[in-house]
Amino acid sequence: MKELEKGPRGLRRGRGARERILSASQQLFRDQGITSTGMDQLCAVAVEIQDPGHPARLYARDYKKAFAARLAEAAGEAGATDPEQLGEQLALLLDGASARGRVLNTETFATAAAMATVLIDNALPATAVPPSARGDL
Repeated sequence: MKELEKGPRGLRRGRGARERILSASQQLFRDQGITSTGMDQLCAVAVEIQDPGHPARLYARDYKKAFAARLAEAAGEAGATDPEQLGEQLALLLDGASARGRVLNTETFATAAAMATVLIDNALPATAVPPSARGDL
């Protein structure tokens, strides 16, 4: 595996996000002026891919659908009454926890795991959950 290029402070560079943000901000600042350019505009140009048919959007969509389908498959094997719904709920929970963790720079997965436990427990019929897992000892 090729080592990623290091930035000016010796840190590993990402996938070009810094350069895209700088390029977009320079263009917007030049066209509209600094005080007329909002963060929402910058985010819409540096971060979002507007074209719904763009290969990156299609790849991301397919990946998200396949991930939810794998969760639904596991939910079905576990005996969930509505495995597709549980798969979607768990995928959304993980996406949200991941995004929130990145934006707030906090650990969110312990909370997400506790929420997932509630979703899973509610999706499984009482007979499908072994007594030891329910705490009925």
